[in-house]
Amino acid sequence: MYPDPDRFDITREGPAAHLAFGHGPHFCLGAILARREMRVAIGSVVKRCPGLRLAVDESELTYVPVLVFRGLQALPVTW
Repeated sequence: MYPDPDRFDITREGPAAHLAFGHGPHFCLGAILARREMRVAIGSVVKRCPGLRLAVDESELTYVPVLVFRGLQALPVTW
């Protein structure tokens, strides 16, 4: 990806893709905690608001255009 990759060069020009926390043995450990926190948070909201439902048709939901993450741009709800 970079010329002379074994040499540390703080002034190196090129793409700024961060490679350390994305895949393989360097996968971010915080991702596991974040997923568990979301399960608890979403479960709590659903219990407190049993009538919670989508405010739009599911086909109207749009997703963030990122290759490794499939997240919604917005989640309109009503109860």
